[in-house]
Amino acid sequence: MRVTYHVFKDYQLDVRGGSDEEIFANKKYAKKLAQLRYSFVSMRYHAKTKRLFVGCTNSAGDLLVEFNPKTGKFRSCGYGRSGIWEPTEAKIHKGIWLDEKEDALYFGTSTLKNIPDTVDSKGGKLVRYRIKDRKFTLIAAPTPGDFFQATGYDPRRKKMYMYTMPGSCFAVYDLKKRKLVRHDPMESIPHIGCIDDEGGVWGTYSHRHGFFRYLSDEDRYEFPPGCAFPEAHKAANIMYTGAGPIDSFINGGDGYLYTASALGELVRIDPVSKEIKYLGKPFAGIRLPGMCLADDGMIYVCGGSDGVPMLARYDRDAEKFQYLGPVSADDGTVCFRCHELAVIDGVAYVGETDNRTRSGYVWACEL
Repeated sequence: MRVTYHVFKDYQLDVRGGSDEEIFANKKYAKKLAQLRYSFVSMRYHAKTKRLFVGCTNSAGDLLVEFNPKTGKFRSCGYGRSGIWEPTEAKIHKGIWLDEKEDALYFGTSTLKNIPDTVDSKGGKLVRYRIKDRKFTLIAAPTPGDFFQATGYDPRRKKMYMYTMPGSCFAVYDLKKRKLVRHDPMESIPHIGCIDDEGGVWGTYSHRHGFFRYLSDEDRYEFPPGCAFPEAHKAANIMYTGAGPIDSFINGGDGYLYTASALGELVRIDPVSKEIKYLGKPFAGIRLPGMCLADDGMIYVCGGSDGVPMLARYDRDAEKFQYLGPVSADDGTVCFRCHELAVIDGVAYVGETDNRTRSGYVWACEL
């Protein structure tokens, strides 16, 4: 596997911290950090323009960029200059969704600020970005003081689903009615949620971190007994204090959902029977935040302990993992922590986050 990396802007002064939250809090270097420090935390490919839209962590509000896989060049979409951005917003953490009919992206914004700075704020924004017009439109800021660590979007029902911090809530916004339908405390939120084939929306709840399924058409929840990730409690609080166990979550397009925990374990969920099947652990380390379904029918995963994330794929027919290699370039530069993964034309793109001494890069792994 040949691995290269692409740099948007770079900042390599020795400003250390355990996370972007700690690093961006450094007031001495705040101006340079705002100009040059980026992490890449969410992705969505747009086949019509052959561009990968990447959600960023950036304290100046530059939260969405275009990446051209062919040239390796980036272009800012200008969210910080849109008139929508406010200083409490610092990332599109998980979830950029393409509505093909509208040729538009939908996403929500999150924060790096602490509660004293956010409690009286407008909270996270729900935003539409029309790709052809390169225009942002504010849909709503429906949950004052509460931001969106992850979102989901249902283009048929025209609803957005939000998993919030600091409230640890599940929220539902109806775009047709322009109103907030739900904003319910759950005590647990996944890194990202998932929507099954029937429109059921999945997340986690309570200190036991069981799965819930929200039936959007009926506006009610299912809390299936015993439906929880193996070792759910042990997998919680790894990503950050208060985090649930779920690190990544996708609809496999085969009638099943696939989810990985912060311990790095992959399971399959039958959304009808609520049966959970353990599929394995591809890497020795913890974390599995990168997961996607590729055109070859394989499920690709990226994670492992901080320092050198690993890439693998899961063959559903053979029920086996194939190890592909570390996200490490020939010049000795290594990815610190994977946050997002997309596979396009035989290349796996990894979004890097929380690097302790430099900006994050977009990594290209030729399969």
